[in-house]
Amino acid sequence: MGPLVIMVVLVCGFWFTENHYQSRIRQARTNGWTSYFYVAMHGCKFVIQGFCLVLFIYLFLLIVSLIISIPHLFVSTYGIKDFYSWLTNKTALSYPLFFILSLCAGCFIAWRAGDAAQKSLRDERVRQAAYREMAALDAIESLLVQAIDEDMLIFVTLKSRKVYIGYVAAPRIEHSLTQHLSIIPCISGYRDKDTLYYHEQHRYYELYLKKGITADSKGLNLQHFRHVIPMNEVEAISLFDTSTYQCFDEFINNKSEHATSE
Repeated sequence: MGPLVIMVVLVCGFWFTENHYQSRIRQARTNGWTSYFYVAMHGCKFVIQGFCLVLFIYLFLLIVSLIISIPHLFVSTYGIKDFYSWLTNKTALSYPLFFILSLCAGCFIAWRAGDAAQKSLRDERVRQAAYREMAALDAIESLLVQAIDEDMLIFVTLKSRKVYIGYVAAPRIEHSLTQHLSIIPCISGYRDKDTLYYHEQHRYYELYLKKGITADSKGLNLQHFRHVIPMNEVEAISLFDTSTYQCFDEFINNKSEHATSE
């Protein structure tokens, strides 16, 4: 009985977490035993619901049997009615029918919940709300969503000191082992190994303007220039504002000139 229950619990939990976006992201961001227990938690929920459903049916049949059997108290020839004992007396696969029906009901409830969760994502508003809910739990992804909402550039520094400034193409980060950041670069460069000062190398945006490359242009479009960067190569991410950067740059240059004159 134990192995069958464990199998049903894990199958129900796996089906639901695979189809429910928020649960899938939470499960993907866990590892080891935590991941198994998270799936099992959802599976137990559905098995318990199935047990409660069959128990309700059992109690309903018991009450109906008692009500119909009331005439037996007054007429001895009136037989006692029994509409419920078959659930516990009959067996299937060597297990009581009550037990088997509970597991089947749990599987059905899990299937319905997973299918409903999957279909709900077809609604753009529901999908966006689910994504933003999960993004709010991760500092980096929350910043990337903010960049998309406010149509701002991001400043990405890699561990190799390579730097990209551009727009977020795909911020979703689902699995801790396959995290990635997709960015459409506007400018790239590097940081000086001693001063960490940013030096510009390539201006992608000049190429975009020169060739008439846009998000929906024929032939080459902006998606063809996207860079997919593994998150384990990223040192830091921040929002980038051109005017603010120029103010900082002027301050640094003035400070350097003042130090030189002294």
